[in-house]
Amino acid sequence: MEGLIASVVLAILALGVIGSVSTAYEQSEYVHDSATAITLSRQLMDEIVSKPYSPSDPLGTGGTRSTFVNVSAYNRYSDTSTSVPLLGGGTLDVTGSESFTRSVSIPLTAAQVLVNSVPVSNSSDFKIVTVTVTYPNGQTVSIPEIVAKYSIQR
Repeated sequence: MEGLIASVVLAILALGVIGSVSTAYEQSEYVHDSATAITLSRQLMDEIVSKPYSPSDPLGTGGTRSTFVNVSAYNRYSDTSTSVPLLGGGTLDVTGSESFTRSVSIPLTAAQVLVNSVPVSNSSDFKIVTVTVTYPNGQTVSIPEIVAKYSIQR
């Protein structure tokens, strides 16, 4: 009888430990997926904002990413990515076997920037570029960034 009671107590404790470990695993997977999505979105956003912006450039001219020479060409760009390019060449796999989808949106007009309710820029001076990454489970993360037609003088 004592052995049976000890077995039941041990089984209950084991189920409690398994539940805690399972929850911790799910949380670590979520953190990993979030970090991967942010890394993929930042990499693409950094690439986009390194290009020049001119309001007269046509949006979404098509072609492959390696041929894009300005910010506007990235509009409606989309890819399924498992890696990020390295500065020295080649790529680094950051997702394992999971596929994350990246997409770029550049609206035709951008909202005016207001400082103390006074417009300081019109929509031809800048665009808001948004990179959205969709996780394998369907969740999304979006990173917006402003690109301006003016270069920063030091």
